[in-house]
Amino acid sequence: MFQFKKLHVMALAAFLFTFVGIIGTNSEIHASNSDQFVKSPIPEVIKKYVNSISDKDWDSYVNLYSPDNRLTDFPGEEQQKNRTGILSVDSIEISEIKEISEKDINEIQPYFSDIDRGLYQDIKYFYIGLDYNVQNENEFFYNGVRYQTFAVGKLNGVEYILGNEFVYNFDKLETLGYTFDSAAEHEAIIREERRLGANDNPLNNGGIQPRSAINSKIALPFYITATGPLKVLVLTIQKMHTLKNYIPVG
Repeated sequence: MFQFKKLHVMALAAFLFTFVGIIGTNSEIHASNSDQFVKSPIPEVIKKYVNSISDKDWDSYVNLYSPDNRLTDFPGEEQQKNRTGILSVDSIEISEIKEISEKDINEIQPYFSDIDRGLYQDIKYFYIGLDYNVQNENEFFYNGVRYQTFAVGKLNGVEYILGNEFVYNFDKLETLGYTFDSAAEHEAIIREERRLGANDNPLNNGGIQPRSAINSKIALPFYITATGPLKVLVLTIQKMHTLKNYIPVG
């Protein structure tokens, strides 16, 4: 019996040694102050975008967009008074991010085909989950993770946001292998399906549940280059109710 236990422990140790070695070679996970985990690098312009919204620095926010895609007279007096649109956001954090290949981007986000590829250099595309806390929920900004696609590129060496769009249909992302399969993403997918009338039996008489009724979740969202090998092991430990118990409805 003792010999069996010894062999069992040795085998387990060998497995763990190999497993840790694989992780150490291929992944690098960083933790932020908010218990969110992301794999770097994240484009600097996306970091600045998130910070400008959290800091209510609207001059910086506007100037992060490329000159041909920049808002004018923003924010307006009425927007500031009523905190409408993005001004209703109290805080925002990056939850999940993946790079989308140039080969796939036109299927996922056709609007980006209008970007002047002769003018901008180093153009890259990203699928990003942004975790919002908002004052007033609406179709575009609500409490929880909202998914968007971003195009970023450089002009005269300066990196800009060339375009960003909310994700309403996740089918192409899923077909091409870009979805995260996270609880937050499932929640967002069902929200969009219900918003478009796919479910006529809304939860709680149509009310929106506070953020999420997931009991607990420890997630390590990740960064993956679309053209390269998997660079990071993604570990998700999550304990949740059934879908009908935790998905908010709009």
